[in-house]
Amino acid sequence: MKPIYFPFTYISTSVARALHACLGETIVYQPLKKYLPEDIQNLAQQDVVDIRFPVKLENKDEKNLAAILKEYDAWRNLHQGGRGLHPDFFKVMRNNIPFFDDTSASQIKADIKNISGVNSNKKEPDPVFNAQIFLSLAQKFDRQNEKIVQDLASYETARMDLIKNLRAEDETSPVVPGYQDEFRSGNLADSDHMIPERMEAWTLLMGCDPIQRRDEISGFFVTNSRQTIDYVLEKTPETEKILAIDSMPMEENSVDKMATCSKDLMKNLKIVAESPMPLDHDPFVVFPENFKFEKKVSLSIYLVPGVSPLEYFSRFLSFDSAHSGITKNRVKLKNTLIGYIGFSD
Repeated sequence: MKPIYFPFTYISTSVARALHACLGETIVYQPLKKYLPEDIQNLAQQDVVDIRFPVKLENKDEKNLAAILKEYDAWRNLHQGGRGLHPDFFKVMRNNIPFFDDTSASQIKADIKNISGVNSNKKEPDPVFNAQIFLSLAQKFDRQNEKIVQDLASYETARMDLIKNLRAEDETSPVVPGYQDEFRSGNLADSDHMIPERMEAWTLLMGCDPIQRRDEISGFFVTNSRQTIDYVLEKTPETEKILAIDSMPMEENSVDKMATCSKDLMKNLKIVAESPMPLDHDPFVVFPENFKFEKKVSLSIYLVPGVSPLEYFSRFLSFDSAHSGITKNRVKLKNTLIGYIGFSD
């Protein structure tokens, strides 16, 4: 069983490597093959992430989707001067995953139709198709935001070094006030916009994954978003915390030992996910005391008892669709596991 990253389709290199160190190769869903980010491709080639494309589009549909995204870029350049995606853009899509509606995004709808010549007398939009559009745009926003955070972090590092040099301080001197903690932990990131909408769109994408209907199904879903885990726990009062590790070491020079630990952890989690009566596994994993490390991460795992993954995530669909039938499929897993990984020094 592999962990599945949610509810984002973009994952930064630092987060991906942390998940790989703690949990092994992580599944990351992608809305479109054509727009797969290069850094995620590199991570996949190193077996850090397992990329999946749940939706198999026909050639005409893929071209149609690509055209819509291209026209949106043209619309953005026209209205925002090519400055990139802005958080306010997502606010106009707050009410519907099919965000080309008559209330929240009428201007976008009208502009794109005028540019592309799309006939308004077309069939009802496919929720999955619209989810792919939404997630593709969200992915662009997240990539853009990650670059901004990295640039700001580089600037902050240079600023701190300059101040230390001016003061003739060495590395043992007190830390100069600044924002380095926020940069390291991603607290200044702006990628947590519209978590409910992201959950809904991502659920539609995950529901199309044929592997989630077979024996290879995964029942462990992990996020590094504090807003996401808070939202999930709020919507799932029956969850039980079954594991809490405050300082899991990010091991530097004993990769084999760390890999063994992560495999043991995932093996135990698989047993819990498949068990009608969840078993006690305390401790799930023990790390050798002689580990040498620079950074630590915290890991919390929650159990949603008696609910399969497809059935559980269908709760986050706010409208009736053909994909509500995912709860009727035969499932191997009896429970769902949700993980949250947090970063610290």
